[in-house]
Amino acid sequence: MIRIAIVGMGLIGTSLGMALRAGNSATDALGQIQVIGYDADKANAKEARGRLAIDVVADSLKQALDGTHLVILAVPAQATPALFREMGPLLSTGAVVTDVCSTKAQIAAWADEILPKTNPFIGGHPMAGRDASGPKAATSDLFKGAVYCLCPGLTTPPEAIALCEAMAERVGAKTYFIEPVEHDAYVAGISHLPFVLAAGLVNMTANASSWREMSALAATGFRDTTRLASGDVIMHRDIVMTNRIALERWLDEAITELQTFKDMVTSGDEAAIADYFTHAKTARATWLEQKPSMRPGEAEYEDTGMDMVQRPSLFGRMGGGKKS
Repeated sequence: MIRIAIVGMGLIGTSLGMALRAGNSATDALGQIQVIGYDADKANAKEARGRLAIDVVADSLKQALDGTHLVILAVPAQATPALFREMGPLLSTGAVVTDVCSTKAQIAAWADEILPKTNPFIGGHPMAGRDASGPKAATSDLFKGAVYCLCPGLTTPPEAIALCEAMAERVGAKTYFIEPVEHDAYVAGISHLPFVLAAGLVNMTANASSWREMSALAATGFRDTTRLASGDVIMHRDIVMTNRIALERWLDEAITELQTFKDMVTSGDEAAIADYFTHAKTARATWLEQKPSMRPGEAEYEDTGMDMVQRPSLFGRMGGGKKS
């Protein structure tokens, strides 16, 4: 039996537990599992247990990590260094550590600096979420069909990679191997910048002297465009603080884009404005057609010979040589 500890029973941690426990132990690579949940807020862990996300509620981090094979950290990014330090002496030799944070390079650097060398770390990021937060918002199908980024290092043991891959596949996700810095550059544009823009639109309009009158007119367009602004504040603060360089680049791009469009408006260039909207509409339609059936760069990914990376068996259940 594989023991999995989830540290942090919020939306993602609880949803992971629900999805893992709902998996088919008879047919998937993980086989029989036991899920242990721990949260500094005991109410969160209790709620997760009530939602059948975990088998056992751990009273302490020590109890959660005792004898576990895989540890999943589902906490805000800037909480990980202190957690790594606390976990270090408590981890079983060989236990694999992963996370679900939205940034990867900084987390990987902290893991390399702090975690014992006997405990492989593989950064993880399921590309799924909701604007609600906390264990009450969790669902067992949150990761179904979603891309699950995994960021192993050059020296990560194949069996550790296989374990994380099997975990991601058990929750219904499609694994996508990517380098941490590359990951952060991409998600800064398609995930982090949209949140900032949504928050900026809300702040800009809500701070206007006419907001009281404007708000009565705001309807589905404003609601849908600003949905991300309802997201978890601490999580997004930590995303910004651990991915500043990549986000700065995309903020510069956004400022340039807005200035370009402002120039069209100022000059009254009707044709340019129509072309601008047409290009965006076409690009979005193309993206919607390929999602979710194809992972980013999946065609290229399938040609990289991943089957050359051997996936040795884990507790007699996990096969090798399999393409994702």
